[in-house]
Amino acid sequence: MKKEFSSSVALNPLFLALFLGLILWGADPGDVQAQSEIARFFSPEIGLLKTRLDFQATPYKKEDVTSQSKDFRMTHYNAFLMLPLAQDRNEEGSLIGIFRGQGIRTEVILPDTKKGFPDGLWDVRLGPSYRRRFENGWIGGGFLTLGSASDRPFASMEETELQATAFARIPDGERNAWVVLLTYSNNREFLNNVPLPGIAYWYEPSNRYRILIGFPFASIEYKPYKDVSMEFSYFPIRSVRARVSYRLLRPLLVYGGFDWRNEGYFLANRHDRWDRLFYYEKRLYAGVRWDFLKQAFLDLSSGYAFDRFYFEGSDYEDRDHNRVNVENGPYVSIQAGFRF
Repeated sequence: MKKEFSSSVALNPLFLALFLGLILWGADPGDVQAQSEIARFFSPEIGLLKTRLDFQATPYKKEDVTSQSKDFRMTHYNAFLMLPLAQDRNEEGSLIGIFRGQGIRTEVILPDTKKGFPDGLWDVRLGPSYRRRFENGWIGGGFLTLGSASDRPFASMEETELQATAFARIPDGERNAWVVLLTYSNNREFLNNVPLPGIAYWYEPSNRYRILIGFPFASIEYKPYKDVSMEFSYFPIRSVRARVSYRLLRPLLVYGGFDWRNEGYFLANRHDRWDRLFYYEKRLYAGVRWDFLKQAFLDLSSGYAFDRFYFEGSDYEDRDHNRVNVENGPYVSIQAGFRF
């Protein structure tokens, strides 16, 4: 049962920059809503968790696969759940649920193996998170998610997906901090199945500049005016996010940006257990977010997706194997979120 306390823990600007850094550090740079909650684990606020549920649907316009003279239609889905289990001012635990998927309608085949293209790709994960503040001011903890990413999730152990991160936040003065971490994933774009250490320094010269510099990622947030924000983040090798937003009215936020992202899935009955079906795309987009209640928001956006392709292999070097190029085209997206 959730514990209640009369005192509160102040918010720290570190949260926003670490939000950007973990988006890139995680294995799913496209899952922005999920990663924003996971990223808060690096911040100094403890004991203020709320139940959160987000859902997003992104249908793409039907496009051609010119090499096969076939149509390709896809709708992308994202969902995220955070359920607090117990918390106080110095300790908190929660349960995280992540869902990602592609609903696909096509008669395209994988050209090298001559197999039919999957009619769906799904990534379902669940796991705990934990954070604790120590007497010396450090914060440590981690999270772990276990699930399956496949055209047939949980068909066998070969489709299992595991992601885990342990970290420590070490204050350096009033506004700055060091963050050290160790992360593992069996569904990462590069150095897959390798435990990766990381270190980053958060530097905030003023409320207008927030910079996270580290290995192997970087992120910057700049606020030239009170209601204008500019964000940029990068993680090797092919994950980029750039965004500009403007608070038009108190409940309305308009924004535009660019994303370069990728996803990986373990096809059931694949020939090589180390292979995955990868999806890459770039997006230009613009949208508006309406915070119509304190506990709920609605987000509508539209954009243009390009440089879209699938391939099967162990990493990007195999990008010409079973490659399917999807024509560029527009998409729309709707997202709803609730906090309670």
